[in-house]
Amino acid sequence: MLVPDKKPLYELALNKMEELIKTGVWKEGMKLPSEASLSKEFGISRATLREAMRIMEDEGLIAKQQGVGTFVRRKPIIRSGLEELFSVTALIKLQGMKPGTKDFTFYKLPALENEAEKLKLNPGDEIYKVERVRTADDIPVVYCVDRLPRKIVGDKFSGFEESMFAFLENEYNIKITYAVSSIKVVKHDFTIEKKLNIGKNGSVLLLEQIHYDENNMPILFSSNYFNADKFDFYIIRKRD
Repeated sequence: MLVPDKKPLYELALNKMEELIKTGVWKEGMKLPSEASLSKEFGISRATLREAMRIMEDEGLIAKQQGVGTFVRRKPIIRSGLEELFSVTALIKLQGMKPGTKDFTFYKLPALENEAEKLKLNPGDEIYKVERVRTADDIPVVYCVDRLPRKIVGDKFSGFEESMFAFLENEYNIKITYAVSSIKVVKHDFTIEKKLNIGKNGSVLLLEQIHYDENNMPILFSSNYFNADKFDFYIIRKRD
């Protein structure tokens, strides 16, 4: 039971639960006890407990999964602002971690209608489709699917080890200068979950980007599936 003082009860409950996470009593990924159990343990009403848990959810300390329960969120290992354009390799290095690649494959095939539209190609024009899993200190963090027009990289394309940006600049003197992006949540995709080694309760963020060179030509269409437990994206918004 919480020891009364001048603070509101929800704030006392909030401080107690934050301390349980901080000290490791409540570990990352752990499912929390039921509201009934917690309200009884703290000697507070469910309404008071819910207010404390709402604040914790806003702070990113816990995550509710409908019909499953409430879990302690795993701390992200990589943080990035969405207003800056980094390669995945550079992003991992900025965190002081070692980037790596696994499950590398590529194919030459006709562009699908949506791929052709985004890359300003005719439907059926050939592209290279590159698939790989990017790792940070050997931990799978991003499943990358990149599409490159064959007319840009030619017939001798054979892949690369890490940064797509560096590959294009070093091999073809093409510099990516900006990207148009969208981000969405992906739910229950077995293939992606297996690639990133996450369970059914894990979360995946899809960042789709069309990358352009300095002449405003679309060079690369990417679909990057991020393990949301490993990444924390943010954006700085300014008011005029």
